[in-house]
Amino acid sequence: MKTKLFIAVLTLSTSIIINNVFAQVSGSANYMAVNNSTLVSHDSLLEPGNTISTRTANEVDAVLYRKAMYMVSEQFVFDNLSSLKKAFAIADIYFDLDDASIRPDALPVLNNLVILMKENPGINVATTAYSDSRMSKYNEKLAANRAQSAINYLISQGISADRLQIEKYGRPNMGNPCNDDPSCSLAVQQLNRKTEFNIVFNGINLGHVN
Repeated sequence: MKTKLFIAVLTLSTSIIINNVFAQVSGSANYMAVNNSTLVSHDSLLEPGNTISTRTANEVDAVLYRKAMYMVSEQFVFDNLSSLKKAFAIADIYFDLDDASIRPDALPVLNNLVILMKENPGINVATTAYSDSRMSKYNEKLAANRAQSAINYLISQGISADRLQIEKYGRPNMGNPCNDDPSCSLAVQQLNRKTEFNIVFNGINLGHVN
């Protein structure tokens, strides 16, 4: 609910932006000052009996425009990084050995991601997929297939392919013994056979920034 409310505000603000405005956003921290401005609603300005100058109406539009520009800027992401990461947190999905098929236990995660992307059309998703330290002759291909399996499922549920990308794939770098020891426990090997999902918001991969 918090995510939906948060994005509803964003969608309302960005609805007044002209085409290609994102390319003009400078990312200046000055937008934060605008974000804290007190606004007069258009509804109140248009109520019968109200008289207001064109200049005042234009000033309100200008403030709304600057707020919208701020909300689609890189600076907005950095200023609200913690909240965005929490709102858009997506669990990993896991795979069986030597298999790229979507398991039943992955479906709730993928279906939640479908809902999130449909409710928030301004976000994209970048996947990263891994294999464990066994089957090393073709583990990169296997990892790539795991990433593609997740993407194919999302597309089958109505998500546009241009909102999805495979960021990278291969063997994991998790700092556990399985990176170098094929005899590592099955439980830890399982942790390496996964696909991760990072949200891309305002052009920034949230998984890449701290």
